[in-house]
Amino acid sequence: MSEQAQGNNQQMIVIALAVIAVLLAAIMGVLIWQQSQAAVPAVSSQAAPAAVPAPSATAPSGMGAGTGADAGAAPQAAPDPAVVDPSAATALPKGTEPEAFVKSYYEACDKGDWEAAYDALPADKKQGQTPDGLKQQVEGYNVTSFAITNAAVEGDKATIMVDQVTGAYGTFENQWTFVKKDGAWYATSKQVTGMK
Repeated sequence: MSEQAQGNNQQMIVIALAVIAVLLAAIMGVLIWQQSQAAVPAVSSQAAPAAVPAPSATAPSGMGAGTGADAGAAPQAAPDPAVVDPSAATALPKGTEPEAFVKSYYEACDKGDWEAAYDALPADKKQGQTPDGLKQQVEGYNVTSFAITNAAVEGDKATIMVDQVTGAYGTFENQWTFVKKDGAWYATSKQVTGMK
């Protein structure tokens, strides 16, 4: 084989390796981006302590405030019951009040009842999610406790605020919103509004 042919072969190998490196970098970028778009934790554990110490570490990239579709979002008011589509919201069991519903969600997570926890999620949080996916997400945050910090019910609207303490990432503030339509309560959203 001539020196020119060997040089051409070596050049082709270098080009092929460069293309492979670019493809691997693109795949890693997509995977990192997908992880950063995952919803923030959805669970809890034991009752929260009276005072939660300030987190000693900040959340790593892809976790905590400022990541995910709703992380760090400003709190929002419950939607107008007149425009709520019951088929696009999660109906609470008859006779269940919003605060008790939220507490049962976190207790289901605490017990590892992922089917019940998943069923309690608002409809938009169920999209692209499974009970097993919820389990992996919650366990990944190492949630140690939760506490309902505020329960405001005004007529046919309710907002429940929950602090969710994680082992390594600090405390996530969660806001659940509900509306009452035709005598029944509906969970319309759950969002992380910040970190403490």
